[in-house]
Amino acid sequence: MEGVEESESLSTGLSASLPLYSGKRLESAIKSAELGIDISKLEFSKAQDDLIYQVVTAYVNALENLATSQVDLETEKNLMEHEKMIAAQFDAGAKAKIDLLRAQVETSNALQEAARSHATYEVALTNLAALMSVDSITNLTVEDFETHLKLDDVEKYLSEAEENRFDLKADALRIEQGELSVVSAKSGWLPEVSANVGTDLSGMSRTWKFTPDASAGLSASWNIFDSGVTRAEVESAKVEVERLKLALNSDLDGVQEDVVTAHKNLRIALLRMTTTQKTVELAEEERFIATERYNVGEGILLDVLDAEVALSTAKKNNVSARYDVMRYSFDLAHAIGDTLKALRSI
Repeated sequence: MEGVEESESLSTGLSASLPLYSGKRLESAIKSAELGIDISKLEFSKAQDDLIYQVVTAYVNALENLATSQVDLETEKNLMEHEKMIAAQFDAGAKAKIDLLRAQVETSNALQEAARSHATYEVALTNLAALMSVDSITNLTVEDFETHLKLDDVEKYLSEAEENRFDLKADALRIEQGELSVVSAKSGWLPEVSANVGTDLSGMSRTWKFTPDASAGLSASWNIFDSGVTRAEVESAKVEVERLKLALNSDLDGVQEDVVTAHKNLRIALLRMTTTQKTVELAEEERFIATERYNVGEGILLDVLDAEVALSTAKKNNVSARYDVMRYSFDLAHAIGDTLKALRSI
């Protein structure tokens, strides 16, 4: 229609709200998130220490099985030499058949024992390879080692465990998180205050001349009647804190038990290592005397075979004691939260 002008309009707005007071709910949430990151780091460190412990334990087991297998192979070789000697003497009519039969039985037993210990060693290698995520491990080398480990009082290790264990530190942080949850839940009884700012822009006609319109203010809200929801949340958070404290005490008891057990086992292993080494020396002397007496006709074959078996048993007991020292050193170091510490003592 003539005389009517068309007009257009456009408006837009922007607003922002900044919380000023939330009864420490926001502060608690931020701190709790930060604690969550610290807990994750501690859990990762604990997993690393556990993996190192599993690998070194499997390695020690494999070394012990290899050393035991070598003792069995040596025993088998010695008994086979005895059997060949008795067979030659039997053919010459110097020995009775019962001596030859007994020598053959002992050689057969030694052969089976050597095969069994070698199979156990191969299984230990397979387990070690699986932990190391490799296809296979060809072989290991047994080397003599000397330990200068000095075992301190168990109280020293208990104190170190309480200070160093990653899981105990994580438990303590979880309790702190739980206490923050109590604070956050209590914020339901308190008001929330926010600052609000905003602006509106509007324009009309073809000239598009905009007119700004700004505003600012404060707002507060307070939920006075919540049908007991806040109280229930507070009580639930408090119960969770108590549960976390019980969990910490339980883990602490478990750590103390691990430390005490490893300490006792290591102390006994150190004693066994000394006594079994002396036993090996005595068994070697016994075998020498029995063999010499038999060669000059003053002894019987049974004494020689028994001495050979006794020497084999003494050597395997010494192997067990020596590697128990390594194994329990790692057990004790793992119990106090630092598995690699044992590597510096062996």
